[in-house]
Amino acid sequence: MEETLATPDTTRRSLSPSCSSAVKSRAAGFERRTKRRLSETNATVREDYQEEEEEDEVKEKIEALQRIIPGGTALGVDALFEETAGYIMSLQCQIKTIKVLTSFLQRLDQEDMKFGG
Repeated sequence: MEETLATPDTTRRSLSPSCSSAVKSRAAGFERRTKRRLSETNATVREDYQEEEEEDEVKEKIEALQRIIPGGTALGVDALFEETAGYIMSLQCQIKTIKVLTSFLQRLDQEDMKFGG
């Protein structure tokens, strides 16, 4: 089966079956390359979208942290992280103090109960 090919001078040339398969092969190769490029472009767009989502998430978390830490709204990110570390250490110290006081008060109550107080 022979196919015809239009040329710029509007004359038609007859293509042999082997030439026809070469044209189809090139077209298939072009199609594969186009699909691959499109796939790569879509992957890049998805990555960009994910990066934007991650950036938005980080911004939201930083804003939440600024609200939690006393004076945090006036701090930049680096200073905020340093202040957060100090604040966590302060809270841990307060927890230990409360535990010691609770234990002390429980012992006092137990001694009072022994002596009928």
